[in-house]
Amino acid sequence: MRRFEGQCALITGGSRGIGAATALKFAREGAQVGIMARSESNLFAMKQRAASEGMSIEIFRGDVGRKEDAVRCVDDFVRRFGRIDILVNDAGIGIGRPFFDKTVEDWTETLRVNVIGTFLMAQAAAKYMVAAKRGKIVNVSSVRGLGHLGREGVMDYSASKAAVISLTKTLAKQLAPDINVNVVVPGNTDTDLLRSLPQEVRDGMLAGTYFRRFGKPEEIADSILFLASPEASFITGQSLVVDGGFSLKAG
Repeated sequence: MRRFEGQCALITGGSRGIGAATALKFAREGAQVGIMARSESNLFAMKQRAASEGMSIEIFRGDVGRKEDAVRCVDDFVRRFGRIDILVNDAGIGIGRPFFDKTVEDWTETLRVNVIGTFLMAQAAAKYMVAAKRGKIVNVSSVRGLGHLGREGVMDYSASKAAVISLTKTLAKQLAPDINVNVVVPGNTDTDLLRSLPQEVRDGMLAGTYFRRFGKPEEIADSILFLASPEASFITGQSLVVDGGFSLKAG
């Protein structure tokens, strides 16, 4: 029997990068999977990718930072599958801009999606999980949210990802004892976003990673699946750092 047979998992930001890798792994492990994202074209592309492997993934278009979208997508997911066992909050944005050019709008949008979006999705899903007395919520942060690892050009992103770690701990307290809430903290991962950065920036990231390579989306997905699995049944409120040693550096 596959590890998630009979389970129903909703992944936000599931049309690209880490979210897409996570959705495919859940589906391969027997879960019924839905993905949520803002881009209709990316959602359909992901649905076709899954179909090419003989799998079905349901798509839900919405913005996690809008309460009406969060509630609608979770409600639609439960109507489609009859339950929600796992929520993965992977949707997020980053706006790179020098400190003196940073705007209130940059901060507002980053916090709206990364922090408020994580809260709204958890709130919408937990309503069903509490009633069922079961559930796993896995949030996705970043090493930029750890201690001294915030970066000047994305200080709003760094602050938002630190907030996701803090929010995870509070949600774990709120939703115990029936629901596990944990957070995966990825390091520099080989996604479209990373590949879009200037070469000198990527070189600096690589130099600070002790394994001397970028993470693969599938490696981050493995950590997410672990925290959603029965093997993690006694783990809650914890941060799992998956960064090839990047967070070991002094600054």
